[in-house]
Amino acid sequence: MPSTALLYFKSAIVLLIVGMAAGIAMSASGDHTIYSAHAHLNLLGFVVTAIYGAFFALSPASAAGRLAKIVLVLHVGGTAVMFPSLSLLLLGNTAIEPVVAASSVLIFLAAIGFAVAVFRRTA
Repeated sequence: MPSTALLYFKSAIVLLIVGMAAGIAMSASGDHTIYSAHAHLNLLGFVVTAIYGAFFALSPASAAGRLAKIVLVLHVGGTAVMFPSLSLLLLGNTAIEPVVAASSVLIFLAAIGFAVAVFRRTA
């Protein structure tokens, strides 16, 4: 498996554990205020990252290029910033909204980069 693909899977697992811990904390406290951030983290952090990793595992030529690494940094970085900033926004800190927006843009750019990688693949 290409090392870049393995990094996607390792990142997905770390983000899954953080997302599950957040879910357990919400359940234990009875406070589900940040449920939307928790859902974003599990979907973007685990599911999407793992899907990206699966593609790059199945396409070693795509994984070897710079684009795969750029997508990884943008996606994982954006997701790692989005979870705490979205949590703070949901808890009432409206000043953090530009950070949530910026992290969303990073994740969107990663998705565009991933689309380029998929459509560029020839074999």
